[in-house]
Amino acid sequence: MKKIALFSLFLLTCLNGSIGQTAFDNRFSVQIQADVQVDPPQITLTWINDTTHSEYIIYRKAKDDNQWTDTLVVLDPSITTWTDTSVSVGIGYEYRVSKTQPKFPENEGPIPGFGYIYSGIQVPPTHFRGRCLLVVDSTFILSLQPEIQRLLEDLEQDGWAPSSVFVSRTSLPPKVKDQIRSWATLDSADNEAVFIVGHVPVPYSGDIAPDGHPEHLGAWPCDGYYAELDSSWTDSIITINLNNYRNGNKPGDGKFDNRTYPGRVRLQIGRVDFANMDKFPQSEEELLRRYLNKDHAWRMGQIPVIERGLLDNNFQKFPEGMGQVPLKTFPPMFGLDQVKDLPYRSTLLNESWLWSYGGGGGGPESASDISSTTMMVDDSLQTVFTMLFGSYFGDWDYPNDFLRAAIASKGPTLISTWGNRPNWVFHHMALGEHTGLAPKLMMNNYSLYWSGFARRFVHIGMMGDPTLRMHILAPIQNLNLTQDGKQIHLNWEDPASAIGYFIYKKTSPDKQFTLLNIDPVTDLYYIDPCVDEGWVTYMVRSVELRKSGSGTYYNLSSGLTDEILANPWNLHPIASMATSGQMDGMASVNPVDGCPPYVFIWSNGASTPSITNLGVGNYCVTVTDCFGCSADTCLVIDQSSSLKSLPGLVTFNLFPNPTGDDLNLEVQFDHRRIVRLQLRSMQGKLLSDQVLEGEKIQNHWDVRHLPAGAYLLQVDSGGNSTITTWVKY
Repeated sequence: MKKIALFSLFLLTCLNGSIGQTAFDNRFSVQIQADVQVDPPQITLTWINDTTHSEYIIYRKAKDDNQWTDTLVVLDPSITTWTDTSVSVGIGYEYRVSKTQPKFPENEGPIPGFGYIYSGIQVPPTHFRGRCLLVVDSTFILSLQPEIQRLLEDLEQDGWAPSSVFVSRTSLPPKVKDQIRSWATLDSADNEAVFIVGHVPVPYSGDIAPDGHPEHLGAWPCDGYYAELDSSWTDSIITINLNNYRNGNKPGDGKFDNRTYPGRVRLQIGRVDFANMDKFPQSEEELLRRYLNKDHAWRMGQIPVIERGLLDNNFQKFPEGMGQVPLKTFPPMFGLDQVKDLPYRSTLLNESWLWSYGGGGGGPESASDISSTTMMVDDSLQTVFTMLFGSYFGDWDYPNDFLRAAIASKGPTLISTWGNRPNWVFHHMALGEHTGLAPKLMMNNYSLYWSGFARRFVHIGMMGDPTLRMHILAPIQNLNLTQDGKQIHLNWEDPASAIGYFIYKKTSPDKQFTLLNIDPVTDLYYIDPCVDEGWVTYMVRSVELRKSGSGTYYNLSSGLTDEILANPWNLHPIASMATSGQMDGMASVNPVDGCPPYVFIWSNGASTPSITNLGVGNYCVTVTDCFGCSADTCLVIDQSSSLKSLPGLVTFNLFPNPTGDDLNLEVQFDHRRIVRLQLRSMQGKLLSDQVLEGEKIQNHWDVRHLPAGAYLLQVDSGGNSTITTWVKY
């Protein structure tokens, strides 16, 4: 219980003093920014000096490495900048700068201080982010259907492969987990995120009190249970009897024993859940709708915000350094000069700050000198991503919980985390990563990052959408698709005037878009050649070279999509019959709606649009246009027959010929006869087959749906047959 007593000392102390960082925050932190250069490529790290330490040590690794393998340099304590020249353009590098300080009176030994930054020079764009599963409370399957569908589309247009599943709020967590596991094992990807929307059953686990209060020792909400798929979660050991049933834990009650994650967490996870938030006048459904509308508006670039970080640490006297997280996080995002110590609520009511941190002695619905759920009901704090810390509300399933109130508010806040136990790392977002990476890193953080207290405790969770990114480029507008031959022409408008555009394509059987251009196009149009017939969906995303406090990378907008039904390339084939015993047939194609010049290769070796002096037979041609797109067609040259071959024929009239919409036939015989009429393509495909009887035969065909070209009419009567040609224009 010694550690619990230490936690409690911190969070229950009434503290006085100035707002903002303390000496303790600085001892645990190395505040870093990076400046990059293309030629020659180099990354220069700059940090704020701390004269109490003995040396700086800089390490480097690839973003996805699980250990710091490269010790780059050991520096004198007076040095505040260092340049890495062993870098390449287009590659991201993660750095750790550490300092070891002498013993302070408040600590048992030397204090380690760390700073982290993920830096790079013109790091390529991330076209495909991975798979995302929406796990939605089935209570809202109908009422929120438009918003859920829009979210699925937004995810796809940001490079995700989205899916959704609806679950009952009365289900049990193991059954929900089975559905998530089935999705996760179906088609594994490097990035897999789970976004919980609504009051999906909340798992509880452990006998923990990460806020330091003995009466709060017990099972805490544990969404990471849904993200860790491969290990055992038991419910047979812990017995904690509390008046608060929610945190009580005993064998067989459906709450798990695990204090820390039993295995490596595979999935990124976040939750938006407004159950039991009755201090808000809006219903649970209305709060969810408001959040999803904010989510969409952010992705579309419709929420203006100033890129800077605000911190307000009201825990001045505790040596844990509760303001160290924003000191490590915000400089890599915005640069050292864009991080300020200011009062949380009064500043954010009037000013825009992309990121914020507020820490103060807490209760379930408040943090001292920060804000409260009651205030959040009416406030519109101008921050999108926030970290909050204080007692109790990290146990976020409380009614009217303060952590959830931040994202329930009418302000633009979309992400809220209990930001200090353990210490979170969000620095990857400065180079384009999404929010869901952070909780996964924390759940798996054995020793990669300095965690402070509660390392890998099962309470780690994030309120908000795990797929959101920090930098938003407004998407293009007014995407238009047209077809010309085998080409689809795309054109669009871009008020943001991006440096280029990427085009993606998906046909009906495809699960995911395919990137069409490796390098961005700079014009406001694109031609996709050689498109097969059928429904085709296109997406266009603009790109910018974004500079942050960590370097430069190519940042993509959300995509704008449109679809078109691509028709087959009409070669306008025409054929004329050969006279019996003669070589006077003709076959011709006229691809007027393609891209000249054309190349013609006939089955008889000819290379011209038309071939003549043909006898009875099939003649096939391959036409290739200027893009290298090709189409094939075959024409049948049959033996023409005289109308006189039909016994008793008096008159025969096929009109209009050529025709656009309607084809009519009038036939007069000398007495009543049975007649069979067959419309065929030049390749012999039967289009219509009718049998009529009479002395005067009249018939009408609606041919407007047929492609332009030449066709055949075969008339059979009295054992005789005649074939005549007609043309659809």
